Amino acid sequence: MNRKVIICLLILSLSLTGCTWTRTDPVLTVVEILGEPVEGRELWILGENSTYLVELGSDALFSLPLAPGIWKLQAAARDAIGNVVALSETGTASGGRQVLSLTLDKTLVPTTEVQAGKVLHSLLLGGVELAWQAAEVTSHQGGGRWEIWRRPREGRIWEKIGETAPTETNYFMAGLDAFRHVYAVRWAPSGKDKLPGPLQISTGAASGVLEIEWDFEHTFPPVERSYLRAQSLAGETPQPAYYDLIAHFKTEEAFALREEILSSLGLRLKEEICSLAAAVVEPEPDSALSLEELSTYHDQNVFLEPNWILQASAQGNLLSNLPWYLDYLRIPAAHTVTWGDQAIRIAVLDSGLDEYRLPASVKVLPGYNFVQKNFNTADDYGHGTNVALTISEVMPVVSLLPVKVLNAQGGGFASDVSQGMLYAAGLHDSLHNPYPCQIINLSLGASSILLQKAVRQITANTDVILLAAAGNTKAGATEPGLFYPAAFSEVIAVGAIEPGPEGPERAYYSHFGPNLDLVAPPSFEDGTSFAVALVSGVAGLMLAEGISPEDIRPTLTATAIDLGLPGWDEEYGHGLVNAEWAVKGITELTLILSDHREGSLERKMPLEADAQSLDLPPGEYKVQAWVNVQGGVEPEKGDYYASADAVVLENGRAKVRLTLPELKE
Repeated sequence: MNRKVIICLLILSLSLTGCTWTRTDPVLTVVEILGEPVEGRELWILGENSTYLVELGSDALFSLPLAPGIWKLQAAARDAIGNVVALSETGTASGGRQVLSLTLDKTLVPTTEVQAGKVLHSLLLGGVELAWQAAEVTSHQGGGRWEIWRRPREGRIWEKIGETAPTETNYFMAGLDAFRHVYAVRWAPSGKDKLPGPLQISTGAASGVLEIEWDFEHTFPPVERSYLRAQSLAGETPQPAYYDLIAHFKTEEAFALREEILSSLGLRLKEEICSLAAAVVEPEPDSALSLEELSTYHDQNVFLEPNWILQASAQGNLLSNLPWYLDYLRIPAAHTVTWGDQAIRIAVLDSGLDEYRLPASVKVLPGYNFVQKNFNTADDYGHGTNVALTISEVMPVVSLLPVKVLNAQGGGFASDVSQGMLYAAGLHDSLHNPYPCQIINLSLGASSILLQKAVRQITANTDVILLAAAGNTKAGATEPGLFYPAAFSEVIAVGAIEPGPEGPERAYYSHFGPNLDLVAPPSFEDGTSFAVALVSGVAGLMLAEGISPEDIRPTLTATAIDLGLPGWDEEYGHGLVNAEWAVKGITELTLILSDHREGSLERKMPLEADAQSLDLPPGEYKVQAWVNVQGGVEPEKGDYYASADAVVLENGRAKVRLTLPELKE
């Protein structure tokens, strides 16, 4: 096999293995070393801001994923005592896929005789200290400097990380990752009359690995509650129903010809939704096809779906002991930070709103009634007003926009809900909304392609936050599956919890499954309707506190109280909303380690994490974990804190687990 074939195969094999160095994509520069000797080879690599060295030994080929730029490469070979006995000309590479050949010229090259002796490293908390002995460096040797190099424990590529003066014979590398490297020292003489000597590799104590695991101990107030069953709403969840259809036109040309296309199908146009290229239609009295037959029709121009009736996501079970759900969400603690702001507008897409039942601090904006196509948004069912009251309990100072999409029986058409969403976001085709909202609360659900179109248009053109109820089943939710629009990935989906003997547990009626983001308790009535209303209020508090819209969702999920299985799960999503942590933007836990030498270090960890492995010198440690809720300089009441003393780390591994309770004193 000839040399060119070997090089091509090497490039291919290394590309497939994904080897990386200074970049993450496997675009490789292959360096070929020719000439003699074949032992003791080195490759020197100099970039604009970086210097590297590769100990090749007898290897003739080496691949480098060089970043784009100008790189100077030179090959050398040393004898057993460190003298350079062969040197190549300097080659230039620009990064990317290429082959560079360097030919060694066998000749003795002047090399400095100064070498470091007894190079040792000591492991300190927070870093590595390198120390060495040095022969006297006299003026006739021309001066120079000590160079500090490192490479990963299992790597071959050395990187120059620092220099010291001739009289300085120690160097400190800070950071916990310092333990993961091997270090070396060499003397680099000034001028060009002599080359640097070989790397002198350090020896010293090996580090150990300390595994720290943690969890939280959240407390919840005892709840004594009674259910007053509303007999009129008892029984099974109503089956999905529809009375007309939604026509989705596949192209702009088809939408322009909508009347002609619908007429050919025996359909009558009831209402247009231009921005979604859709229309509400119904069969003509003499239509050859029934409503059910037409509900699945599709051709090259149009497809039809039922205009599903959406139901309010409430159970009708009135609850007593009202404050418990506010305590579960840590709302009183969040109110020490903010009560809200009327500049924050939340749209309540529901059955309307009775303004007189809300506190004076809530500003009710003029909205629209999509059920009766007018501006009367009075509530003739009660659900919308209860949702608004729930939001106002969390966010007492707020502006609410009533968008009536549900009728006096708590049902509404997908077409009205979709248009209501567009109106609330300020994107409706013909209805101008002078008060576009930052948050849209959807305490309702069903399945509809039209809803998905509306959701995607809103998320593509605005930074509006959409929150929706996961859905209810009166007889109990036993199979995974969320209502829409909660099931859409762009929407924050909220399920419901209820008090259990050992803490919160999923409410029996609450839907669960993929795309569930969070859970919350219901307010004064069972149902995911009121759970999502509470979370909409928390999102409003966060906006009032200056948290950006794009950070609302990740902050809510990062600060949630984990329930059920560790991390995200289908039953609880990311967990129970923690309003205090969310409003304060508390997303980190601080690990604090200290040793008997009074050294200490801190490391910030995301709240979602539950473990961390640290490379540390052997010794005895105090390990502390702290969530600084109150913003003080040391743990205090309201913070979460735990510590473990006398954690002994020998050469090898040790493990400690901390449970952080909320400090009560």
